[in-house]
Amino acid sequence: MHDLRLRRCVERATDGGRLTVALTQLWYLSRTGNSARPAVARRGAPPGLRWLVALPTAAALVACAVLVRAVPAYIPLTAALGVLVAAAVMRHRPARAAVSEVQPSEDTFRRLMTGHWTRTYGGLPEGVVDDRPAQDTDGRSTTARGGAATVSRPRAVVLCTDRAVSVFLRENDIPGRFRAVLVHVPERTGSSRYGARPHREVVKEALRGIDGFRAGLPVVVLHDAGVHGSLLVPLLRVARPDRVVVDAGLPVAVVRHNRAVRLLNAAPSAAAAAAAAEELRTVAGLSEEDAAWLAEGFWSPLAAVPPRLLETVAVRALEHALTAPDPATTHRSGAARNQGFLTWPGQAPAPGPDTSRTEGTNTA
Repeated sequence: MHDLRLRRCVERATDGGRLTVALTQLWYLSRTGNSARPAVARRGAPPGLRWLVALPTAAALVACAVLVRAVPAYIPLTAALGVLVAAAVMRHRPARAAVSEVQPSEDTFRRLMTGHWTRTYGGLPEGVVDDRPAQDTDGRSTTARGGAATVSRPRAVVLCTDRAVSVFLRENDIPGRFRAVLVHVPERTGSSRYGARPHREVVKEALRGIDGFRAGLPVVVLHDAGVHGSLLVPLLRVARPDRVVVDAGLPVAVVRHNRAVRLLNAAPSAAAAAAAAEELRTVAGLSEEDAAWLAEGFWSPLAAVPPRLLETVAVRALEHALTAPDPATTHRSGAARNQGFLTWPGQAPAPGPDTSRTEGTNTA
């Protein structure tokens, strides 16, 4: 990766130096490629095997036509021709392993930025911070929850499942502008971007996080476009009907139809995939296509959204959360479920994903 290209990426990511971004966000924005494909099983017989069987068989049938006078010659000759034609027209599709990668890899990019770049320029680019600090024994960031203790009399809770986005929000004091407290609930364990935790476990930790603050505080949820994120908001609403819960996460429908970063978890079993798809349809209200896509293991990280767009979404979500009607007073009339949608702005500078027309429900 060329230094000048990285500087241009930093300039776009930081909005000309106005924002501070996490190193993971810069990695996504400076990517040179991304591919995510499920595994494909082998179909048909390989050409070598086909001809290894077909040629001796056809030769034996020709010999039969010549040597065995009791059988009309046209019968084995026709059979030999049929064997050769069948071997020629048969198709073979080799097995293909699942692929889930961003080029360059995260480890390669981090080594470049914390190694060669830092030695050459004396540190990370201005406006970029490392979001992978020393970690505790559980593999979780020891600073991702920072800021909660410093907010006196908070007015809202910002719940974020992405470590890099939590760092971005804190570094730019986005929760602080609204006297909101930031709670980080890791959706994935350790440094792996593919080791998803059971979603019930994520919901339980999220509930513990928001229950540490007074009842009734509105909650803004920022999450990846994945199984966990899609289920987190509706499950929180069911568990805490007294709170306004604003879904400011990355919607699946937009990711599937735009240039967003796509990754792939380990393929679940057919039974697990069917169960996940059913839950996504009935609990999260996803379409058949979106539920099937997630159930297959696909997901897209919130950290790949351009920072300027991410800031706008977080600000709008907080503004809405603070002005939304109390769900206790609207529940009886059903208005709490019919307040419309929170629409993501359509400004998504390249090379990040096009997040135009992204929607997340904002009802309590």
